[in-house]
Formats: sequence, structure tokens, C-alpha cells
Amino acid sequence: MVLAATTSSSREWGVSGAGGRPTKAQAAARNDALLDAARLIFCKRGFAAASIEEIASSLRWSKHTVYSRHSGKIELLEAVVARDVERFVAALEAAKRDDIEALLSLRAMARAYFGFSVSPGYSALYAAVALEAASSERLRGRLVEWASTSLAPLRAAIERATCAENWGGSDAEEGCAILIDLLDGEANRVKWTGAAEDEEQVDRRFDRRWRLFLRATAAEHSV
Repeated sequence: MVLAATTSSSREWGVSGAGGRPTKAQAAARNDALLDAARLIFCKRGFAAASIEEIASSLRWSKHTVYSRHSGKIELLEAVVARDVERFVAALEAAKRDDIEALLSLRAMARAYFGFSVSPGYSALYAAVALEAASSERLRGRLVEWASTSLAPLRAAIERATCAENWGGSDAEEGCAILIDLLDGEANRVKWTGAAEDEEQVDRRFDRRWRLFLRATAAEHSV
């Protein structure tokens, strides 16, 4: 029985066979597999209806294996969102261009943000988190932290554009809020009308909101 249990555990953890411990690459792959499975189920069922049992079962793992990595369901959700935030920030940073005007670089980053906003997968997870945050002070606090971290690249880009374009009035924080409100509002319309798969239409809708942003932040700026 002990041997069988050990063999099963080794199989779950994807160990290298040397000393019964996974390599760093194996451990990272296992972690990604867990977060992928958890994300899918949180999106599908919402936080309240999702269970560690279902997540573990989808991977053919034991509950113990999941709990050995995350102490509870909310901790697992936080890990899922933290990874999304990390990837989101990386995508914005990748869109930043140092070889073009600051305003054009900001536009490229804003377009990358809009791409995330119209994504059904992004929307489903955000909805699950927001619904649970309505009754969880802990998650409300984390949402504020995640939003601040996620938008830091855009705020920095707006600061650079403000200096380069000699904009007056709005500071970076206010400018970022205006841009996000404009983009998220249009992203909701794109999702509900089923236009998210039409790249040309998504581009047109983004362009329209981008022009509105320029008017709102720099009345004398040519759009």
C-alpha cells in the first residue's frame, strides 16, 4: 500500500525519478497546469460554485496535491489572478515602443489593453472575481492592488506622453482613468454584440475611443 501511494504521488507531481523530486521545469509545468485548470473552472462556474475537488479531478490529482500548493480556494483564485496580472503587465510592456513618439507608444499599449478587454476569457474571470469581491473585503482589497499593478505601465506611458505633448490639466492618474473608462465601456459593447472575433471592427472601435481620449485629455491636440 505504501509503495502504491508513493507511486501515485510521484505520478501526480511529475517527478524526475531522481530522489522522487520534480525538476524546476516540471514543478513550473505542474503549477501552470493547476492554474490553467482552476482558471477554467472559476470562469465556468464562478468562485462560489467551483470546488477544489472538481479542479483536482480535472487534472486527475488528489485534493491533497492541490492543498499542498494552495491552502484554500481563495488562495488558489488569488494565484490565478496574480498570474494573469503578470502576463497582462508583460503584454503592455511588450507593446511599449522606445523608438517612436511617446504618444504613438501609448496608443500601442492602449490597443494591447483593449485586446485584453474584449477577450471573453478575461471577462469571465473578472466577472467571477468581481462577484465574489462584493462580499469579500479581502478580495476587494486585492482588486485594488491588482488594478494598480496592472495599470502602472499605462500610467507611466501617459506621463511620458503628457511631457512630450505638453498637455495641461489631467495628471497621469486621471488620464489613465479616462482612458480605461473609455476602453472598457467600448469593450463591453464589443463583447455583447459578438464582434470580438472581427479584428477590423475591433480596430475601428478602438480608434474611435482613442480619438475621444485625445479630445478629453488635450482639447487642442489634433486628432
